[in-house]
Amino acid sequence: MMRYLWAILSLVIAAVVQGNLPGWMTIMGAKPDLVLVVLIIYALAADPDFGAVVGFIAGFIHGSEVGLNLGSFIVTRTITGFLAGLVHRRLFSENPIVPMFAAVWLTLVCEGMFLLANPLPDFAHALRTLFGECICNAVFALFFYYFLRHLDIRRKIRMANARL
Repeated sequence: MMRYLWAILSLVIAAVVQGNLPGWMTIMGAKPDLVLVVLIIYALAADPDFGAVVGFIAGFIHGSEVGLNLGSFIVTRTITGFLAGLVHRRLFSENPIVPMFAAVWLTLVCEGMFLLANPLPDFAHALRTLFGECICNAVFALFFYYFLRHLDIRRKIRMANARL
């Protein structure tokens, strides 16, 4: 139950930070999708069921923040969380490159599904923005991965010290 609480709290904080990112923080016209990054990192560290539930919550939070296409956000984030949980089962390791590449391809899958459900008139601009978002999400995934890893190590040290 606590892992859901921390995941939800992290998603809400990511949504607040994402809504207040400065305009200069873009790559190729795209800002990082911090809610998606938090979803991917949490789902990579868990099983597909947890990833799907956190994905549903992430989609609801992100869709509510944007105010449009709530159903598309929920469906795409739920599928992305489930896929990230499957990645955990198959290849997740302590290598920090794995979360970066996972963030790239899961962003491609998630935003690709979103574009299929909600097509934009300028497809070339959408692809360029998607590529920029993939780069931003990979960089933020690396930082968030190390942050969560640091917190996990501190938790394990506290538990070990409590046993002594």
